[in-house]
Amino acid sequence: MSAPTAHCVADAAGTVTFELTGAHQVPGSTAELLLRRRGGGTPADEVRLPLTARRAVLDRGTPLAEGRWDVLHVTGPGARDGRPVRPGTRDVRALVDRVPGSGPVAVRVPYPTADGRLALRCWVRAPHAEAGALHLADGSMTVRGVLYGAEPGHGATAEARWCGSPRAGGTAPRTHRVPVTAGAGGAFAFTLPYAALAEPPVSERRLWDLWLLPAPGAPAVRLARILDDIWDRERVHVYPAHRADGWLAAPRYSGDNNLRVCLDPAD
Repeated sequence: MSAPTAHCVADAAGTVTFELTGAHQVPGSTAELLLRRRGGGTPADEVRLPLTARRAVLDRGTPLAEGRWDVLHVTGPGARDGRPVRPGTRDVRALVDRVPGSGPVAVRVPYPTADGRLALRCWVRAPHAEAGALHLADGSMTVRGVLYGAEPGHGATAEARWCGSPRAGGTAPRTHRVPVTAGAGGAFAFTLPYAALAEPPVSERRLWDLWLLPAPGAPAVRLARILDDIWDRERVHVYPAHRADGWLAAPRYSGDNNLRVCLDPAD
């Protein structure tokens, strides 16, 4: 029996509507969509959506933890073994250039997995630092963005963090901070010179994660770009590398859409 197909419509508020085709159902039985978070093992990592006339709605008020959620078609009350659902058309236009409202920033993007199944990529961040345009020049990167859920104020800084090297007994984690210019409506900007992250020798890859500290002593906020319809920017947004003596540096996004700087040996 072939897997059913779900056509999706996502709105800017976080509601996702599923329309199923090709789903076989025994008359008189019940059917649901089961959302299951990968790597989770608690009751909160499963959400059931009733299917009515082959339609199911994930309401914006239904909590989903950050992560990747597989979509399964199940029949029978309480059934846990379901069939994967294939992705159909995905109308995600409302997610592009969205401006979140008050409260935590919650993003839900339906997407096709590498093996042809339907899944949801979810983010829940409060506060959230949305990275915008990147300007690359003179061996540095300038980042502009908007902070939601907090205001960057006097003394705001951006911080690059490298967890260190596991080789040769390990290298201690390192951090480097640069000042942030704050603007109206949560806007911020900062310039990060690559050379400050390239203490020689650069003998292996270094990934520096980027954080925003809205004020001295305030909790750090991870920089990311999640307010659109791209569920994995790692191979979508590729930036030119700056070449220096013995190393290369370039901004890049992780598979979770977090912004970082990648340093590699020049050879």
